[in-house]
Amino acid sequence: MKTSYIALSGPTNSGKSTLLNCFANKKVSIVSKKIQTTNFNIEFSINYKNTQMIFIDTPGFYKDSINDNYLREAMHGLERADIVIFILDINNKFRHLDKIKNNLEKIKNKILVFNKIDKIDNELILEKIKTIDFINKFDEIFYISALKKKNTDKILNYIEKKSSNETEKFSKRISKEKFFSEITREALLYYIHKEIPYKSLIVTDSIKKGKYFTVNQTIVVKTEAHKKIVLGKNGQMIKKIGIYSRFQLEKILKKKVNLFLKIKLSKIK
Repeated sequence: MKTSYIALSGPTNSGKSTLLNCFANKKVSIVSKKIQTTNFNIEFSINYKNTQMIFIDTPGFYKDSINDNYLREAMHGLERADIVIFILDINNKFRHLDKIKNNLEKIKNKILVFNKIDKIDNELILEKIKTIDFINKFDEIFYISALKKKNTDKILNYIEKKSSNETEKFSKRISKEKFFSEITREALLYYIHKEIPYKSLIVTDSIKKGKYFTVNQTIVVKTEAHKKIVLGKNGQMIKKIGIYSRFQLEKILKKKVNLFLKIKLSKIK
């Protein structure tokens, strides 16, 4: 069986996590309309035809500093990949293209994907493409809708053809505890605005599997004010977060989940 490591890269909110979930045919990476949903590399492997494809969902580019932790994590994912997929939201302004352009020469196999084409007409697509002066640097270009799974199979077929039998890279998979924590972080992003979801830490303390899953998690916040917001009036906010997270976990696990959340005040570096 052939093997290939594929990094998903590009500006934040371009649809990287949605595309990974599309390839996996289930939820493996959290999705949010807010910036910087993915804050570390997430890996997921699928078998397609005679190829094992290990996708690396990298944090999106959204800051200007090359020293930014998210950007460093993203670059690490790019360095390990056999193929890099750069994803752009065709509807938005193309941001941080300099970061993509500056790294193209280091990457052997690179493809460009314009996502969300279902939301824009063909004439506007052509106009926007003309603004990218380095478009001929890519080996292949695809036009897709990750949400509607339009043309996504063409990407998989391309990867399958480009994959080889020679790869010795080490796959660092996300742990179950970390993945469960990410689901609750998605709930935090959904219900709570401003900086709180980014300055909070969700720790999965324990997972017990039996007739159903029993999950204990701690939401660690930086200030007393943040604690009050996450808790909500009469505990209503943390209840909403718990219901959302439990529902998502039950959909993924296809099993009943008892989720217990608590809030802890601590200084997060």
